[in-house]
Amino acid sequence: MRWVKKTQSELNVQKGEAIERPKEYIIEAEVGQLEIDTFEITKGSRKIFSTKRDVFPETGPREHHKTVCFRELALFYPCDEPYRKSALKLNRALRRKKGQEVRVRTMANLVEREGEQIQAYVEKKAERILENHGWSSNGSIADQKKVVESIKEEEVILAQEKVCQMIEELNRGQEKEKHIDLEDVHETFEDPIAIKANISIDGVCCKKQKAKGRKKGSPAKEKREMVDNTVAHIQNKESKTYTAVSPTVSQMMTIVLAFLLSNGLLSEPGSLVFFTDGARDLRSAIQDMFRFLPFKIILDWYHLEKKCKDLLSMAINGKQIKSQLLHELLTWLWLGKVDRAMDLLRTVKEDTIKNKKELENLINYLCRNRSCIPCYALRKKLGLRVSSNQVEKANDVVVSNRQKHNGMSWSAEGSTSLATLTALRCNGEDRQWLLNCDIRFQFDAGAQKPAA
Repeated sequence: MRWVKKTQSELNVQKGEAIERPKEYIIEAEVGQLEIDTFEITKGSRKIFSTKRDVFPETGPREHHKTVCFRELALFYPCDEPYRKSALKLNRALRRKKGQEVRVRTMANLVEREGEQIQAYVEKKAERILENHGWSSNGSIADQKKVVESIKEEEVILAQEKVCQMIEELNRGQEKEKHIDLEDVHETFEDPIAIKANISIDGVCCKKQKAKGRKKGSPAKEKREMVDNTVAHIQNKESKTYTAVSPTVSQMMTIVLAFLLSNGLLSEPGSLVFFTDGARDLRSAIQDMFRFLPFKIILDWYHLEKKCKDLLSMAINGKQIKSQLLHELLTWLWLGKVDRAMDLLRTVKEDTIKNKKELENLINYLCRNRSCIPCYALRKKLGLRVSSNQVEKANDVVVSNRQKHNGMSWSAEGSTSLATLTALRCNGEDRQWLLNCDIRFQFDAGAQKPAA
């Protein structure tokens, strides 16, 4: 616990009347609620010294100071269980007497405020890192010389001989029309041992709390409002990982760029590989932020497969026809033959179409994401990633497991704050934050024991 104290020389010159304030300062600690007598020194009507203000950490009018151990339990219990259960667990663990129990609302307010402080700290730290490397706070280049010194634009790709060898193995025993031709493969293949980072970014949402009940006679809303969070999973070539959370895509882009710079990943040769679900705003944000570096965006296979299933389900009549069409469509997409997949959809018989608009939506989706659909079969054969399942798992851990149960609804601040604290713990940054109000912003954040 850190106390703010005045020097002895300051106290010697501040002579006046000493006044006792019984039990005016309260500390929430693991041993219970501590009530501390405080003292003031006044000179006339002027207060020249107060132990509440000048010795103990300053608190608000109705706020109690909280120790590190108390904060640790009060902040991270709710990451695993509902607030009501967390409050009961905390009061039982700390053996709180009647009248000293921690209330559910108090715990929720503490989580929300702490999460907002962490978000503000990360944003400020990201801004400082960007400015130190020649970027402005919004990610635009401010100092070209510093930027050039901070990055290396050399891309490291696999040798063509190895790619050709894998293509031959894949083509062996396949029908001629399903052969992979090197000339038709539009992408390059990054060397996994010389990659800058694999970055998976995805949005996750949960139900939004209703501020007020609907007025009598007002029309019902067609769709329930949602609270959105953006989660990023960053993995380096040594398979070390870091999870970041932000309320918006634009904020996430600056955090990701700052993290890559802070860990020296952009100064190494290699490519950045982004895995997304095909959202337009996300793809546009990546292209704007990382246009100065060699990077690629890959449409996650799971989301591509799901999109095809959902749209075909609405577009095609007949379970057997739909299943056969889906199988053939996914076969062409797995081989990276997007044009062949779109031709298949364009030649569907009219009498099997249930909703032509949904079929056109699927064709437009494939056309729009053509550049992000690689040859998944070849990437998998080469030992490269084809999926953003890491960020899907991160979504579950950081948000979904806690916030998406039946009947739950959240404010935007409460949802993001709870997700932020969960990510902080996943990254091993919790003790560093609790003891020093600092975040190391590194892959191995939890490897080194922070100093008290």
